[in-house]
Amino acid sequence: MAVVHTGPGIMALLAAIAACGSRRVAGYLEDLENCSATTSGTSETGSLSTSSADTSTSGGSAGTTAADPETTSTGTGTTTTVEGTTDATGATETSTGEPMATCGNGMLEAFGPEPEECDDGNLNPNDGCSDTCALDRRVFVTSLLYSGGELESLYIADALCANHADDQGWPDPLKYRAWLSDSTTDARDRFTMGRGRLLMVNGLVFAMSWSALLAGQLDNPLEVTEKSETYHGGVWTGTRPDGTAVPGAQHCDDWSTSSFLKKGHYGYSDRTTPEWTLSALDDNPSSCTAPYAVYCLQSL
Repeated sequence: MAVVHTGPGIMALLAAIAACGSRRVAGYLEDLENCSATTSGTSETGSLSTSSADTSTSGGSAGTTAADPETTSTGTGTTTTVEGTTDATGATETSTGEPMATCGNGMLEAFGPEPEECDDGNLNPNDGCSDTCALDRRVFVTSLLYSGGELESLYIADALCANHADDQGWPDPLKYRAWLSDSTTDARDRFTMGRGRLLMVNGLVFAMSWSALLAGQLDNPLEVTEKSETYHGGVWTGTRPDGTAVPGAQHCDDWSTSSFLKKGHYGYSDRTTPEWTLSALDDNPSSCTAPYAVYCLQSL
């Protein structure tokens, strides 16, 4: 396997991070602490509407208008059936008063039993925002290869993914994170998982949803880099197909060492079987000196 990454390259990359006063990394760490309830308002193929209606009321004049209840008289009393309410924007409520999002109205409505992740004002399922207002996420395998210790930690691996995304001019680069586990953290727990598809840079579907990914239902191998190049080879993961860390693994001392005495688990980028994230070859785990790529997935 040809090595497309050299020592000076990674040193330059990490030096660049330091030269910026750790602005990217610091920004990423702050994003980690505050992103649990955030959603992206940008489609992978264009801008999405993120405006929401002002639901405040003043003296009842701009509030919700209740539909006239249907009243039926019986010999034993009066039965009243409330069909629901409709506010000034056209949004509806359930009979219990819970608001329901309306996909396709151009307003991001993050409430109801199925909150919207996007709303671009139409019901085209293939424009980055589906007909159920689920947002597509971009995924790629890095064009550069790293020894285990060059990842340094989960956070630095995430910063590398963010840099690869930023180099392509993609919006929200800090939302890209490495599909990587260590001794205390499962890869699947490091992402805010949406309902939308996971798409590669060339537009092919990697998985129809996060649920499909964790169930092993892959449509295509994750073999396309951020530069739209094809990479067939090893990928550091430390992760089983269900997204959990490989039990008892060294993880290259939590990705801090490139010693040939330490080991790390890897997958293969040209597989749609469980080997995409955990190779079945006898040399797995591999020495931490091996040069492998990293999977980067966009979190919601």
